Amino acid sequence: MPSADSPEEAGGFLKATLSCESIDLASPREVQQLAAAGGPKGITGGGECENPAGGSSDADFYTVEDMEAFQTAVKADEDAQDDLMIGDDFAVDPGDDDQRRKLLQAGLRFLNCTPGFQAPVGRTADDGEVDGCFTTDYSEDLD
Repeated sequence: MPSADSPEEAGGFLKATLSCESIDLASPREVQQLAAAGGPKGITGGGECENPAGGSSDADFYTVEDMEAFQTAVKADEDAQDDLMIGDDFAVDPGDDDQRRKLLQAGLRFLNCTPGFQAPVGRTADDGEVDGCFTTDYSEDLD
């Protein structure tokens, strides 16, 4: 899976993959506020891919220092699992199915922590960092 050592690298990946008009990086204070408000755990930065090609919704992203803590938090919050995609050390909340397809082609995978999840025949599902979570190229919501 793709890797990004910094929010700038993650933003560059998204800019190249989704043809973002610009990348708006979160300030350290915004990241602290997100964590204090019960946001994703284990993150060190993030931002937003603004005005991606095709007039799609913006895509949010996070750089993740502790993927185990991040996946544990996502597993505990079913709403956070809605087609969240991950690389080795960053996560993306895509704005639509077109973005999901482009990110899949670029090597990101969906994070699925649904109890009893099994990928359909022909799809992959690898163990995540947390028991019961998988990285997969399958989403039941993606048509």
